[in-house]
Amino acid sequence: MATMTPTTGAVFIPEVWAKDVQMARRNKLIMANLVDHQYEDDLVYGDTVHITSIAEMTADAITPGTALTPVAPTETEQTLVVDQYYGKAIELQDMLKRQSKYDLRKPYADVIGFALAKKIDGTLLAQYANVTAGNIQTTVAALTFNGIVDAHTLLDAANVPQEDRALVINAVCLGDLRKLDEFKSYNETGEVAIVEKKLGIVGTIYGTPVYLTNAVATSSSKYQCLLFHKSAFAIAVQTQPEMESDRDILKKADLLSGSCLWGVKTVRSDHAVVIQRTV
Repeated sequence: MATMTPTTGAVFIPEVWAKDVQMARRNKLIMANLVDHQYEDDLVYGDTVHITSIAEMTADAITPGTALTPVAPTETEQTLVVDQYYGKAIELQDMLKRQSKYDLRKPYADVIGFALAKKIDGTLLAQYANVTAGNIQTTVAALTFNGIVDAHTLLDAANVPQEDRALVINAVCLGDLRKLDEFKSYNETGEVAIVEKKLGIVGTIYGTPVYLTNAVATSSSKYQCLLFHKSAFAIAVQTQPEMESDRDILKKADLLSGSCLWGVKTVRSDHAVVIQRTV
């Protein structure tokens, strides 16, 4: 006797689409919140911000009855150029919109917005290449407490303020830190509340918040983690990430486009340390 099976009776078995679209897992994007934004107010127009620096002076001994000799300092300047212009667009045809179970406009607007934010973070993390040579540590097989202390020592020697420092690492380096008693102890110091309130913070070590993002740059088979002060890197976003829509009546389709315009700069190259770990 023949028996009906799921194969022979396949026409009776419906296929079901999930209620929600599954979104790709995302890196935490944290760099834009940790760097200097002070130059954005100067970008009402133009494409370049000139950043003037005043060097330190040394005091002269005064001899009674003898005039001081005036000096004429020659100061330096840096330029922050707004040259990062990125965007993404999609076209949703009416037939697809009508027959799709999903409202595609909202999730794709979200995906485009994240892509722009990710690109901004990437340009900031790539600034590791501009850190002063003496602040690029020897590559290690795993992050250590002593190595992080040494990194802080480099900043201390450059008179970098203790506040507004941050350590940015990826998941592999976080695994190294989780094996250190000095890192795990933050749970016992009352600083766990900090972790709960700020995006990306996974703990503190040596008094500095530790941020996790897998967007950390990789070069020459090395993870380029960063310990830095806020003033080390600057960003000027001239056009915030924005979404625009339009209609192509000939194609019977909706256009959705996102774009952003910004510039980044390593302003104080000795205010950051590159902690290199093997991949």
